[in-house]
Amino acid sequence: MIRSYDFSVEDAFQSEFACRVAFPEQYEDPALHFPVVYLMGELNVIPLMDALQPDFGKSSIPFILVGIDGKDWNSPLSPWAEPKLGKNLGPFAGNGTVFLDMLVSKVMPYVNSHYRTLVDAANSTLAGYSLAGLLTLFAMYNTGKFSKFASLSGSLWFPGFVDYASSHRVEAEYPKIYISLGDLEKETRNPIMAEVDECTHRILEILSPFAPFFEYNSGGHFKDSKERILKGLAFLARE
Repeated sequence: MIRSYDFSVEDAFQSEFACRVAFPEQYEDPALHFPVVYLMGELNVIPLMDALQPDFGKSSIPFILVGIDGKDWNSPLSPWAEPKLGKNLGPFAGNGTVFLDMLVSKVMPYVNSHYRTLVDAANSTLAGYSLAGLLTLFAMYNTGKFSKFASLSGSLWFPGFVDYASSHRVEAEYPKIYISLGDLEKETRNPIMAEVDECTHRILEILSPFAPFFEYNSGGHFKDSKERILKGLAFLARE
């Protein structure tokens, strides 16, 4: 069995993004079609698939995992432009809508035309870590192509995002939402990033009509990122 396929796409600014498609073992059955999880900001998806495989067919539904990554995170994964906000933080070009358009108009059609997928929103998941976790929730307000969302240690401190979430309508229909955060992420010297805990709980309150699932992970922002991603994907894949 071929475990993965690679392809690349360009956004409207001709920025190139690499994509890797990883398959569950169940893909060997040519009669089956599968949900798809799109994981932004992460290309190393085979180890994730290997870790998820033991639960497929038992407590969770097997899915195809598509990782998407580029050379830069700040430009494509920020919802709008912001200046430099501290050491090693920004500036942000705010090309999030361009990235999402590329995802919906290029990546998803490629995956759906080349592999045995279930193409409806009910079988499409969007996930991301850090800034990609922010863009995951931003996407919920801007497209109805997905029904499941995992924001993993999302940068929900991003200036203006709480106000944006409270003043815009969610486009996704009956979304299933998973949000996680490290319990020490607020312990940072940057005063903007230090608001992440408060901002995350304000987002949870805004999204409360959809009953989002939230959990803390131990440690700061960069601890056990793979494990945090796995927890979110496993939650959304449960039957």
